Amino acid sequence: MWPLLVLWDAGASSVLFQVSGVIIAFTLSVSFVRFLTRDEHVPIRDASKRHNWQSSSMLNKVCYCNVCEVLLAQGEGVFCDCCGVSAHVSCVTTADGTLKCKVVHCPDVSPFKHHWVKGNLPLGATCDVCEEEAGYGCGLIDFSCCWCHRCVHAACLPILGDVCDFGRFRALIVPPNCVEVESRRSSIRRKLRLRTVKSSGWSQWTPLIVMANCRSGSNEGAQVLATFRKVLNPAQCIDLAERPPEVALEWCQLLQHAGAKPTILVAGGDGTVGWVLNAVHSQQLEPAPPVALIPLGTGNDLSRVLGWGKEFCPDLQPEEVLNRVLRANVVKLDRWEVTTKWAHQLSHIHRMKKRLMYNYMSVGVDAQVTLNFHRTRESAFYIISSRIFNKMLYLLFGTQQVMERGCRNLEERVELFMDGKRVELPEIESIVILNIPSWGAGCRLWDMLDSGEVGEQSISDGKLEVLALYSSFHMAQLQIGLSTPHLVGQASSITLKFKDSLPVQVDGEPWQQGPCTITVNCNGQATLLSLPSEN
Repeated sequence: MWPLLVLWDAGASSVLFQVSGVIIAFTLSVSFVRFLTRDEHVPIRDASKRHNWQSSSMLNKVCYCNVCEVLLAQGEGVFCDCCGVSAHVSCVTTADGTLKCKVVHCPDVSPFKHHWVKGNLPLGATCDVCEEEAGYGCGLIDFSCCWCHRCVHAACLPILGDVCDFGRFRALIVPPNCVEVESRRSSIRRKLRLRTVKSSGWSQWTPLIVMANCRSGSNEGAQVLATFRKVLNPAQCIDLAERPPEVALEWCQLLQHAGAKPTILVAGGDGTVGWVLNAVHSQQLEPAPPVALIPLGTGNDLSRVLGWGKEFCPDLQPEEVLNRVLRANVVKLDRWEVTTKWAHQLSHIHRMKKRLMYNYMSVGVDAQVTLNFHRTRESAFYIISSRIFNKMLYLLFGTQQVMERGCRNLEERVELFMDGKRVELPEIESIVILNIPSWGAGCRLWDMLDSGEVGEQSISDGKLEVLALYSSFHMAQLQIGLSTPHLVGQASSITLKFKDSLPVQVDGEPWQQGPCTITVNCNGQATLLSLPSEN
């Protein structure tokens, strides 16, 4: 210890203070500059980039380099997820300089012309003119348009003509000549951002805005965005890791002003979907754009209920998703406001926090399992991100609660009021409040009860279904259909009074809550798209 004291007396203290002061001043200056130069508009594209290159390992077909026309080995080279051009890494600079990419905006010229890309046609492609097989053989053979996706032989190209009508999905596309942008220059690069959108003049124009988080999951969000950049205007695909949904919804506002009826496609889990729905509600868009889903999470309960599936398909075909969006039905989903009021332990000042709920909330053992999983996922040691691994973690924490029983005697620690009336509870470890039929990754609790004993469950009737679970073991039995939950009832307003600290979760967001009063009341409805059942 004494060498440190000698250094301190020798003047090291003044040096440390000066260095610390410089670091703090530099950090504050950078933060202040970023605040002044922040860009809250929708970014269109970095104008210094020519193509949006991705690893060719994402492709499931053999490709040839569009520069040297040499076959690309499996996983070798890159491809542009906007226009479909492929290249060796050594040919990228040449491709950027000689091959045009799919434009996201252009001057108002009419009619719009095809953007032909040579070779690398999809398997089974047929010529749009002679209806014979196209793209068959070695090398770069025949052409395809990266907007309407028509394929044509080189000999048939003059017969087809130059005018592009954007194909069968044109109602979902924002044409480049309808997009007006402004340039934002910096010392490093020049960026383009959305300024306004003009009318396309089409009837039934319902452009699709795709949102996904590229940093979540096992790169599935990035795969979704890369897939849809090829069939839509690339500017319609927005990464939530770079911009929050409030900024991305600027697209919807401008499209509505242009006479369009935009639709939102969210790729993510229930948490991401709730994030976007909250943003739509806070922006007060009228009419609210309907939201379609691509499930990327672990549970995906809302996606299951609306018919969009229970998990992500790696072989996702964008045409199939777009067809589903076109034939989906608009439905309303009750939105609930969860208000928590409590007094600070030291100052006794009353505090309040409001959250919005779309799926379900719970108090007790299943919320404790969710909280344990959330803490693990936020840990620096959480390095494996996969759906199977997450389910194993849930199973592990559920088994742990069977032994610990940290939420036993819940009926003595919380008071439940439904529509203003106190409800007596049996010996339980969890209270589950449902807004949708699916809970815990597909478990349909309300359907397990006797149909003659309960009323019908609906996502838009202004009522919540309240059930109780006896233990963590009972929760596991429900997951495999070996038991039934305890019926509490249905109500339009619910109040919970905590006498002790308890775990709570709302739509997968868990926290430990001390003594408080929680009220749940209806707060309007969200607009979503539901797929008709396929019988």
